[in-house]
Amino acid sequence: MNSIKSKVISGIFWQYAQRLSAQIVQFIVSLILARLLLPEDFGTIAIIGVFITISNLFIDSGFGNALIQKKNIDDIDCSSVFYLNLIISIILYAILFCSAPYIASFYELSILTPLLRVQALLLIVMAFTCVQNAILVRNMEFKKNFIINISAVALSSIVGVVMAYTNCGVWSLVLSQLTMQITCVIGYWSLIGWRPKTIFSWNRIKSLYQYSSRIFAGSLLNVLYNNIYNIIIGKQYSAELLGYYNRGVLIPTILVENGANTLNSVMFPALASMQDEKEQIKIIIQKMVKAVAFIVFLLIAILMPLAEPLVSILLTDRWLQAVPFLRIACITVCFSPFILINTSILTSLGYSNLYLKATSFAKMLAIGLIFLGAQFNIYIMVAAGSVGALFSMIITSYWNKKLIKYSLWNFIINITPSAILAIITGIGLYLFTLCKYNQWSTILIGGTCAIIFYSTISYWLKLEPMVLFIKTLKSKFKYFFLCPFSKTKSC
Repeated sequence: MNSIKSKVISGIFWQYAQRLSAQIVQFIVSLILARLLLPEDFGTIAIIGVFITISNLFIDSGFGNALIQKKNIDDIDCSSVFYLNLIISIILYAILFCSAPYIASFYELSILTPLLRVQALLLIVMAFTCVQNAILVRNMEFKKNFIINISAVALSSIVGVVMAYTNCGVWSLVLSQLTMQITCVIGYWSLIGWRPKTIFSWNRIKSLYQYSSRIFAGSLLNVLYNNIYNIIIGKQYSAELLGYYNRGVLIPTILVENGANTLNSVMFPALASMQDEKEQIKIIIQKMVKAVAFIVFLLIAILMPLAEPLVSILLTDRWLQAVPFLRIACITVCFSPFILINTSILTSLGYSNLYLKATSFAKMLAIGLIFLGAQFNIYIMVAAGSVGALFSMIITSYWNKKLIKYSLWNFIINITPSAILAIITGIGLYLFTLCKYNQWSTILIGGTCAIIFYSTISYWLKLEPMVLFIKTLKSKFKYFFLCPFSKTKSC
């Protein structure tokens, strides 16, 4: 148990360090690129991203999760998955290469043809990392993941910015992504000791597929749901408007969803190793939900009122059309971490069938709401996604009561104090923005006051995450504050 705990703590640290570092670099780079490129450039890449993401899902087909979840794996399992991934990636690349002109015609963007043919090379490149990444996650070697991804982000960022400065336009985004994935391949093959053997077993593939097929089906719906806006906006409206949407959701996504993915990537292998300790899992989930709610709700309470000055300063005034999308996205992404927690419980405990049921129903309902909203206007369509995310959270939590005795009511009780405090904080910050100070003053003074108010009241109310945070700070900095004045030898 202590070994798992230490791996979880270490994993969270390195995954958070990796994602935080990557987010900072990518965010800075995105701000630079937003000044050098046009909104339609980002919209065009978002359209291409739909096909790349869906295709990559077919390549992995849930086998990565199957390798992580299976209690014992060997070279036959890993090699069989590796060769299958590679074969599928080549086939899918050929399909996208041939269908590129038809996709370009559908979206009425001729430049999509060469762009898609080049960027689709990502599929073959990423096939070389699927198994290595699964082994890394299974062994919880997240320090290596930190090294690999930071190197990839740094190098790809340099390539993207340099190409944008030399007027390469949308091609700077394409080649930046290719650089990132090629660097990841080099990193994984350098740091992960496993190499594919000249063996292949359909029986092992079939065995893994019993688990992976359900994960794949659920993941496919997730990908369709996550990319539905890119599909509809790109076709029904324009690449330019899609660019505004894409940049608008960037900030809340970076701050909330990526943080949630960090947590999930660590918790999945950890919970998988504790499959028979249901009571312990319940305790971990409760603490996780409280901590996530505490952080996420504070971020949303700050982002929504400060959306306009933030966009103006970070992206310039020509991106102000992204503000409504940013605010709506704040509501949507606040549900994402809890959906991930719920689905992680199902998959890590081996209930891929329940994961498929929950995900299928939730995502089909959400997609239906989005299509319904699209009949009115783009903003109602995006807002419908927020309603869909709420329903997804409720639906995916249904089985928690049966599996670990953690009911929806328990969940509501755990998040309510932070939610109420965040609403009060957000209203206060919004009223402050009405004072019409300059943008920098509004962000710095208003944001600082909001954080101080939220933190002070939460400590006064003795909210568990805040109390734990203060205790941790006291223990970590005790030496620095007390030792200079202490005569004891313990210092």
